[in-house]
Amino acid sequence: MTTDVFDLDSAVDAGHLREVLGKFATGVAVVATTTARGPVGMTVNSFCSVSLNPPVVLFCVRHQSQLYEVFSAATTFSVNVLAEGQEALSKQFASPGYDRFGSVRWRPGVTRSPVLGGAHAVLECLTHQLLPTGDHDIVLGRVVAAHPLSPGRPLLFHAGGYRELA
Repeated sequence: MTTDVFDLDSAVDAGHLREVLGKFATGVAVVATTTARGPVGMTVNSFCSVSLNPPVVLFCVRHQSQLYEVFSAATTFSVNVLAEGQEALSKQFASPGYDRFGSVRWRPGVTRSPVLGGAHAVLECLTHQLLPTGDHDIVLGRVVAAHPLSPGRPLLFHAGGYRELA
């Protein structure tokens, strides 16, 4: 007999779990798409490669996010991997509000999704599948373009703060 893990009562405190998961160092990216109202983006660290053949990546969007509807309906998106020194950009796209672009330099990519100026690297994707999981959706994207744009090192996040490679 199998048990659906999402039906089990969790004995793990959410705050404690967040602290423990924060010990896993991640890169920082801005996921962006274009809407009729203009470009929309949000900072994520829940980004990873899923497959090289076919090329598929994923990010997660929380059901309670004010941008959930935008990203759950988007047919294309870009993943802008941030570089060291782009902490302010990360914070801008993590702040509340619909319009987070302000005066950010960007250009439309081949999918028309925003490619941010100065990003360490950019992937452009066609939305492949949404997988509802707990309080988030996993968004799978088929990579259709990859742009290594900036030399240097990636922006990292660990234990609640931005970090640099030694």
